[in-house]
Amino acid sequence: MSERFARLAALALLIALILALPLLISLFGALNAPARAPSTLPPTAKPSQPTAIPTQATMAAPPSPLAPTPSPTRGCGLPATPEPLWVDPVVSPTNLLTQNIAVTLGRGREISITSNAGTVMQRGEFSLTQPVTLQVPLAPDTLNELLVTAKIEYEPNCFYMLQTRVDRLGQPLIIAQTNSAVGKPTPAATVTASPPGTVFIKPFSQIVGLNQASPAASEMIWLYEAPANSAFRILEQQGAFTRVQSQDGALNFWTLNDNVTLTPALEPVYEKLPTEPQVEFVEGAVFACEGQASGGLVLGACREFQNIGTATALERATVESSTLYLVRFNYQTYWVSDRVLTGTPQ
Repeated sequence: MSERFARLAALALLIALILALPLLISLFGALNAPARAPSTLPPTAKPSQPTAIPTQATMAAPPSPLAPTPSPTRGCGLPATPEPLWVDPVVSPTNLLTQNIAVTLGRGREISITSNAGTVMQRGEFSLTQPVTLQVPLAPDTLNELLVTAKIEYEPNCFYMLQTRVDRLGQPLIIAQTNSAVGKPTPAATVTASPPGTVFIKPFSQIVGLNQASPAASEMIWLYEAPANSAFRILEQQGAFTRVQSQDGALNFWTLNDNVTLTPALEPVYEKLPTEPQVEFVEGAVFACEGQASGGLVLGACREFQNIGTATALERATVESSTLYLVRFNYQTYWVSDRVLTGTPQ
């Protein structure tokens, strides 16, 4: 009986195990499976691009701070017409290793001259009545090209610069230093004293201090356009300037010593331009003096014009080695240097 009961119990247990097997399999499968996501998910942000970490080889140096930018001096107005910058003609050739160069500068505060051998500079207060002479070194056995630079104070603590490579007659400031000149007399660079008695003025010389006791008494500049044989007499001298008076006593003015001669200079050669071509000026400031054909005026008032553009050329005048043109614009005729024109009128 007991043996039979044990067999029945074992059979019942086997049947129970067979019936529970699917449930156990399902239970273990659920434990090993990944968790299910919830039925509703909040929106996710778009993934950002990966940011590369710079290495020592790829890192750029930090930008350097900007350099300060200069600004115009506050309270300075625009300068008026440029002050005169006149350089006396140089002596060339020469066997000397230095040469004294005379410079006249209105309202000047600093003048420097650069040659192939170096630069000399002088500071001070220079004016038409107080020119300055600088001793300029010259490089041996070569052509020394000079550059004159001037600093002008047109208002208190307000400055501008002027430069020139030509003398007051328009000739290049070039000095040939050569040993071959040894033993040859070197001509004087400037006229140190005007001759007594009757004198003459070179045509197309610049004139200042009209009917004034000093060359600096007026800021106006005129161009002498009378015939070369017009006679004057000397009244006085101040530095680089000589004051002359016409024979009838009606006119007196100041001009540079070198413009005064004992004998009449050569008359300019005038040539009319029959086609009256149109000419174009360089951009910027142009210095022009009132004039008439073939020396119709004694003195022509000079002034500075800005960006003239074009004009009509009427006549050409050649004096020594300089060339001027009589042009018409603004219903007026003026003499101008050929250097302010972009082409040569024919």
